Amino acid sequence: MLRGRAWRLAAADRERQSVLTALPSLAVETAPISSIDAELLATLERAFSHHAGNDAKIDLPEMQRALGIKSPYLAKRVLACFDQNGDGVVTKDEFLRGVKALVFGTDRDKLRFAFDLHDDNGDGFIDKDELFRMIALSLAESDVTERVTQPPAQLVAALMKAADKDGDGKLSFEELEAVVRDRPQLLDRITRSEAIWIAPNEELLLRLDSRAKKPERTRFFENHGARIVFVVLFVLANVGVFADAILRGRASLTVDPWMRAGRALGAVIDLDGALILIPMMRRLLSWVRGTPLGRVVPVDDAITFHKTVGHTLFALAVTHATAFVVSYVNGHGAASTARLLETSHGATGAALLAVFTVMWIFSLGFIRRGQRFEVFYFTHLLYVAWFALAIVHAARFGLIAGGVIVGFGVEQILRLRRRAMKTKIVSTWPLRSGVTRLEIERPKGFRFDAGDWVFLRVPSIASHEWHPFTISSAPEQPNLAFHVRSLGNWTSALRHRVEAKGDLGGVYIDGPYGSPTGHLFASRVAVLIGAGISVTPFASVLESIVLRSNEPAEKCTSKVEWVHFFWLNKDQYSFEWFRALLSKLEEMDKRSVLNIHLCMTSARTGVTALGLEIAREIMHASGRSDIITGLRTKTHMGHPNWEEMLGEIRRMHGDDAIDVFFCGPPGLAKKVRPICERLRMTFREERF
Repeated sequence: MLRGRAWRLAAADRERQSVLTALPSLAVETAPISSIDAELLATLERAFSHHAGNDAKIDLPEMQRALGIKSPYLAKRVLACFDQNGDGVVTKDEFLRGVKALVFGTDRDKLRFAFDLHDDNGDGFIDKDELFRMIALSLAESDVTERVTQPPAQLVAALMKAADKDGDGKLSFEELEAVVRDRPQLLDRITRSEAIWIAPNEELLLRLDSRAKKPERTRFFENHGARIVFVVLFVLANVGVFADAILRGRASLTVDPWMRAGRALGAVIDLDGALILIPMMRRLLSWVRGTPLGRVVPVDDAITFHKTVGHTLFALAVTHATAFVVSYVNGHGAASTARLLETSHGATGAALLAVFTVMWIFSLGFIRRGQRFEVFYFTHLLYVAWFALAIVHAARFGLIAGGVIVGFGVEQILRLRRRAMKTKIVSTWPLRSGVTRLEIERPKGFRFDAGDWVFLRVPSIASHEWHPFTISSAPEQPNLAFHVRSLGNWTSALRHRVEAKGDLGGVYIDGPYGSPTGHLFASRVAVLIGAGISVTPFASVLESIVLRSNEPAEKCTSKVEWVHFFWLNKDQYSFEWFRALLSKLEEMDKRSVLNIHLCMTSARTGVTALGLEIAREIMHASGRSDIITGLRTKTHMGHPNWEEMLGEIRRMHGDDAIDVFFCGPPGLAKKVRPICERLRMTFREERF
C-alpha cells in the first residue's frame, strides 16, 4: 500500500531519521532525530496542535484546510503519505515523522514522498494518466489558465520524453530521480512550500532560515546611518530646547513646576511646529534629491519623518495642555480652573488641541490607506487653521517658524500655478485585478525623469481632490501613462467611469516630483523589487534603461550595466498590466542588461506540484514561452527565497556595489531589508 512505501527508508533505519541541519543546502549528511533542537520541535508541536484541533488528530477536512487547497483528492493524497497505519487520520507522531522526512530529509526522502504522492494506484510507477491528473490539478490550484499552446497533455508529453528512458510509457522512481538530480532547486522549493503550510505564519520557515544564515559583513549603517543621525539630532534638539527653556527661558520665570513644564513644552512645540512643514516641501526635496546632498540627506524618508514629528507634536500638545490644566486645578496664582478657557491662551489652546485631535485621528493608517482617504485629505487641510491659531496662541511661534511657513507658502503658490496646467486623457483601459490604465497627453514643456510621480485631479470624479500616482511611461515616450489600482472611493469611481465608457473630461497635473529611483542611473548594478501595482515606478525606469543602453557609448547617460528586476504578483492575471511592456523589453534588450524575475506568490510549489514544475523546467529549457505569462522569462511559482536569490546576485557580482530599490508593502520591506544588509547591498525604499 501507498502509506507503507513512503516510509521504507525510515523503517530500515529507525535510529537515524534524515534530518537536515541547515537550508538551503539539500545534500548533507543526515543526523539523528535527537539533533532537532527543542525550540524547533516545539514549533512543530504547536503547528500540529493548530491543525489538529481538540481531538489531536488531523482528518481529511483539516488536512485540506491546512494545505489551503480546493481539491479533496490532493488533500487525500498528502494525508495518505502521512498516515502510517491507514486509519484515515494523522496523529502527532505520524505528523512529526512525516515532517522530518518531507522537510528535513535527504533528497531521496523528499523525492520518495513526492513520487508516492503521484503514484495513485501504488504500483511503483507513475503513468501518463496519473501525471496528467496531478499536473491539471496543480494548474487549477494555482488558478493558472491553460494556454492553448501548452495544455497539460503537452506538459506530460515533454516530461515523459525527458524522463522515460526505457520508453515503457511510465516513470520509475529512478527515472524521476535522474531528472530531478540536475534540478536540486526543485526540492528546495518543496521544502520551503511545505514548511509554510506545516507551521502557520511561516514560523517553521523562519526557524530554518535562521539556522542556515551565515554571519556576513553588513551595510547596516550605510542603509540606516542618515536616518539614525537625523532621529538623534531631532531628539537632541527637542531635549536641548526643553532644557534651555527650563533653565533660561520663560519657563524659568515661574516657581510652579506644572506651569514651568507647560511653558518648556510650548518651546519644544514651537520647534517641531516648524519642522513638520519641511518634509512636505516636495519641490525643495526634489531639488535636494538631484544634488550631492541627496546621497546624505534621507529624503526618501521624508514622509516617515513628517509622521514622526506629527506624532511627537501631538503628544507634546496633549502634555502641554495637561500641564496647564493641572496648574490651574492646583490654584495657579489667583485664577481658577474655570477662568482658564476665558483667557486668550486658554481659548486658543483648546481650539488648537481640538483641531489637532481631528487631524491626528483621521491621519492614522487605517483611515488613510482604507476606503476613507477623502476624510484624511480634507481634515488634513485644517493645518491652515492650526498654524493660524498657533500664531495667535503664541506670537513667538510666528517668529520661530515664520521662515519655514513663508517657504512653504511660496512652494504652495508655485504649485498652484503649475496646477492650472490642464491636459486631456488620450485613452483609458480597464485591466485585470481592478487596475485602470490612463494615457494622458503630455503638457507642453513637461519634463520628468524615470520613476517620478505627480498629483492628478480629475474634476469629473472629484472637483478638489489631488491623488499621487507614479508615471509608468518612460521620459522618451510622447504621452504620460498611469496605472491606477482601485483601492479607495476616488480610484473606484474612476474605474467605474472607465468601465461605463463615460467621459472623464480634462485632467490637471501637479508635478513632477522625484523618487528614490532617481539615483538608479548612477548605479552600476541595480536590483528592483516591486510587488503588485507598486511596480509602476519601475515600468518607466526599465524602459528608459533599455532605451539608453541601446544608444552609442558616447551618448549613453546611464551607468547601469546590470539590472535584476523582481516583480511579485498574487495571481496570473496581474502580470497582464505590463506583460506587453516586458515582452517589448525582452526584444529591445540587445546588450542583455535586464534580468527579469517574475514570482506568482499564490501558486503552490510543494510535493503536489512536482510534476508540473519539472515539466515547466523542461519546456523552458527547450525555448518555449512561460506558461504563466507567455514571456521568455520563466515565472517562479510561490514566494521567492530572498536569501537564495539575492545571495546569488551577490555571488554573481562579487564585491561590486549593489543598490536595491524597493517599492511594495511594508511587511515585505521588513523581510528584504535585513537580507540586503547581510549581503552588503544598499537598500532604498519608496514611500508615499
